[in-house]
Amino acid sequence: MKNTEKSDWSDIIRKRCLLSAVVLPALLVSSFAVAQTSSEDEKVEVASVDASVVPQTDEAALARETSAPTLDVAPPVMDEVTKARAEAVASFAKGSKDKLDAADRAGIAALYEDRGYKSIWMDDGAFKPSAKALIFEISQADKIGLAPADYTLPDAGIGAGLVLPDADIFDAELLMSLAAVRYVRHLASGRLEPLSVSASLDIKPDRPDPKAILADLSIADDPLAKANDYHPRHPAYRALLKELTALDSKKIEKPILIDAGKMLRPGMQDPRIPQLRARLKVDLPKADTVDTDTASVDTPAEIDETLYDEILVAAVKEFQKSNRLTQDGIVGPSTLRTLNGDSNIDRKSQLIVNLERWRWAPKDLGDFHIIANIPEYRVYVKKDGAVTHTTRVVVGKSKHKTVAFSDEMETFVVNPSWGVPQSIIKNEMLPSARSNPGYFSRKGYQVFAKIRGRTRQVDPNRVNWRRVSASQISVRQPPGAKNALGQIKFLFPNKHAIYMHDTPSKSLFQRDARAFSHGCVRIHNPMEFADAILEQQKDWNSTRIKKMIGGREATVKLDKHIPVHLVYFTSILKEDGTIGYVSDVYGHDSKMAKILKL
Repeated sequence: MKNTEKSDWSDIIRKRCLLSAVVLPALLVSSFAVAQTSSEDEKVEVASVDASVVPQTDEAALARETSAPTLDVAPPVMDEVTKARAEAVASFAKGSKDKLDAADRAGIAALYEDRGYKSIWMDDGAFKPSAKALIFEISQADKIGLAPADYTLPDAGIGAGLVLPDADIFDAELLMSLAAVRYVRHLASGRLEPLSVSASLDIKPDRPDPKAILADLSIADDPLAKANDYHPRHPAYRALLKELTALDSKKIEKPILIDAGKMLRPGMQDPRIPQLRARLKVDLPKADTVDTDTASVDTPAEIDETLYDEILVAAVKEFQKSNRLTQDGIVGPSTLRTLNGDSNIDRKSQLIVNLERWRWAPKDLGDFHIIANIPEYRVYVKKDGAVTHTTRVVVGKSKHKTVAFSDEMETFVVNPSWGVPQSIIKNEMLPSARSNPGYFSRKGYQVFAKIRGRTRQVDPNRVNWRRVSASQISVRQPPGAKNALGQIKFLFPNKHAIYMHDTPSKSLFQRDARAFSHGCVRIHNPMEFADAILEQQKDWNSTRIKKMIGGREATVKLDKHIPVHLVYFTSILKEDGTIGYVSDVYGHDSKMAKILKL
């Protein structure tokens, strides 16, 4: 062994330390790999490491080699065109005018980002034929009760025969997507927010997701057909669309009005009878012939054009039936108003606002459901689309409107008591009690007040009503023949405290216009109605309910909840397939027509 200089020992020690730094981690890594891959059936022999083959390097290189590896994933590189499109989409998403428009733009932007900013509507810088077809359909949106002015459409011929910069082409692409998404949203859920029209239209349209709309259209072979799939499927909606198309093709005739005057009764004579005959398109009867002593031939009998004859009476009764009026053949104020009102209403506007309200409606009303049409004063029970029961109803006055909304009937109550709402106590009962102290006793109401922290019943005859406010008392009407809710009420709990119920005031059902309640819906034949809605319930029918009448108040839970829809339609699909029209009792038609600029 050669003698080694002191300076050489330092170099040897340094190299051996470096060798240990490489060899030991390598052995550890190798052992770990063997442990990971070895099994009972397979043995792996670890080869020994010859230090002589370990490369010698400097400390910096060794540090880099032995440090933990890091992943540095670079974002995909966009070409200039894609980058410009991404910037255009980002700018487009920020250009919203309102909440719904912002949602449309955000959804569109998200889909283009997912697609890598590839075109949906164009090939080689020009619109595809399918895109052109959809552009044309949107431009004709007035034919289905929408407004072409709501959609900013691109030029369908852009890029054809003229080479344009990609920025211009992509701007047209985005315009097309926005118009298509907005058009489909309007088809599916309408243009207006119901509550912006009236607080009594508490309807929440099911708005389709903008990104999902565009995704649907982007993969469809026929985007126009796919767009039309978003129309509501309710038969009444389809019938109103058909009526709107027919109305556009009809020649507008000068309305025939019947002059005001006394009621027209069968058999009477009146100079307005020719107007009534013309209005209902009823011809004069053919003249009969009579024998005379002074003539050798028959002489035609004279026809009295002012006579309200049986043929005309039959025509009036048919008109009354189709308009849900009392079928008595008497042309009184309601019948005359309907006859003349029909001629003065803009039917096209009326159809358009009713189509809008159908677009707000739930897409699925339920296989078995209850639907009460407020301006028609009528409730229907429907099963699988067919009417199984219908009857007259009384709805809220104009100042106590029945709210349009949807919920589920959960219970019914036999022999119900009535907890009087505070608004009625304040505005109606207290003024009556102040002028007549015996008011509460005579009506059979129970009065309660807080006395020493406890609610107690008080004798209404011993109260100084001039010193009492509504907030100090509560009023209850116990079950009985005079109870305002009658013998039964049907509950679908909701924030409006609206429900359906019987009533002792039966005479109101004989009137044609029946807006008399404080908002609840009064049922004309409650026991027949009960039989209809309890069809799917176990052990319950009107026979069992009648046995309970006169007893204690009893609440019964329904086995199956029943969808209930309180709706507002003045253009209705009648049983014979034609469209009928009823009065706009709350003025929703006229307000919506004004907002929509019809």
